[in-house]
Amino acid sequence: MSLKKGAETIVDQCLKIKENEKVLVLNDSNDQNLIDSLLEVLKSKDIEHQLLEYEEPESHGDEPPENVLEKMKEFDVVIAPTNKSLSHTEARKEACDSGSRVATLPQVDKQVWNTSIQADYERVDQITEKVYSMLEQSERVRIETPSGTKIEFDVDIDTYILDGGIITEKGGIGNIPAGETGGFPENISGVLVIDHFPFAPSGTKVEIEDGEVVAIEHPEEAKSSELAEAFEEKPCSRRIAEFGFGTNPEAELIGNVLQDEKVLGTVHIAFGDNTTYVSDERSNPCGIHWDTVCESPTVWFDDRKVLDEGEPMFDL
Repeated sequence: MSLKKGAETIVDQCLKIKENEKVLVLNDSNDQNLIDSLLEVLKSKDIEHQLLEYEEPESHGDEPPENVLEKMKEFDVVIAPTNKSLSHTEARKEACDSGSRVATLPQVDKQVWNTSIQADYERVDQITEKVYSMLEQSERVRIETPSGTKIEFDVDIDTYILDGGIITEKGGIGNIPAGETGGFPENISGVLVIDHFPFAPSGTKVEIEDGEVVAIEHPEEAKSSELAEAFEEKPCSRRIAEFGFGTNPEAELIGNVLQDEKVLGTVHIAFGDNTTYVSDERSNPCGIHWDTVCESPTVWFDDRKVLDEGEPMFDL
């Protein structure tokens, strides 16, 4: 199985890396074959690059070692196909503030590398822009799912970020595979029912009031979960951090949130750190940013139905 095409998509289409740019590749013990494919493509294009390996952090959102942060700030481009996500870390934010543009690929594996990573990102970017435009004209979002989710929140468009897969601006940040318009769900309330999620069993009900989890109820067969433990041990994880709308038509649900949250026809809700989206009094720094994907959602932007049990109701 060749991994070259996925690596070329990252280098040529997503990041459009130039010969005079310096590239840092990070790895915290993810699949070495993926890393090698990136290094080989960079070498074949005579692009100056360096691999920096470090010990895998305990959780997504945990800060990497200090030397990793300092190195990130020295390079034009940082590619992070790591096991634990750097997307919502202070290290990533500082690197972007210094001018580095960063692509994060947390928990990427060969299946993702050889499927959704190789999407047509011009099309993904167009759909992402379309969803952003619809949100920009909306004041409120409502989500319902067959499993029982019923939540509503206000739209503050100033907090929304487009992740269409083209990461070319200095200081830019993107997730690969890409395909998402996401931001802070203002005044979110209702019941979120877990469909599939690494940190709680399917059917777990999370009650939300004004942006914060106030109760969690597990299915009969489950007494607790990592999510419930996080709520107790890290109260900041009770805050709802993000609403994301998947915009990648070539992605399919596979049980890997890196890809699942990008699937056109899904939305996702995150717990914990929201500092990627807000920096005012609503800011909630937290060592956790956990996304749960809602399957077959029906979604309204104001009175306009934009998804009907996962089927787009707008022109793509």
